[in-house]
Amino acid sequence: MKKNVTFTIVFVMVSFFLSGFTGPGLPGQDQPGQAPVTEHKLVIKQIDDEWRVVHEGDESESDVVVNRGDRIRWIPQGSDVSFQFMEENLVGHSRRTVKDGRPLVLAIGNEARKGVHPYSVFIHKDLTYAVGQSPPRIIVE
Repeated sequence: MKKNVTFTIVFVMVSFFLSGFTGPGLPGQDQPGQAPVTEHKLVIKQIDDEWRVVHEGDESESDVVVNRGDRIRWIPQGSDVSFQFMEENLVGHSRRTVKDGRPLVLAIGNEARKGVHPYSVFIHKDLTYAVGQSPPRIIVE
């Protein structure tokens, strides 16, 4: 009896493992014939008494250049924040709120219009807006 249970568990685990190689990919995963998905990392933090949206590791850059399907990861540092996107097709939402230190990861939609897309980030702690290239921008190529 113990052998049957062990065999069944091993069989099920191997089946799940192998299905990952043969089954369809999950949404957002790289698919054959598609460009690889890139994740862009931005932080929202206070720099010299000014709240800014900047690239992780490069405080001089805030615009993010993306392709449809790419992801953007924003991490607020020091305050809860609210996002407002002018075009819902850009990331599938017009507004989002994120707690301090928690990431917000959104994919650029397949219907996103190519071009420059300004968005706003409201800083709850100081009741002000973060700046980037004033305002921060997503550029879809």
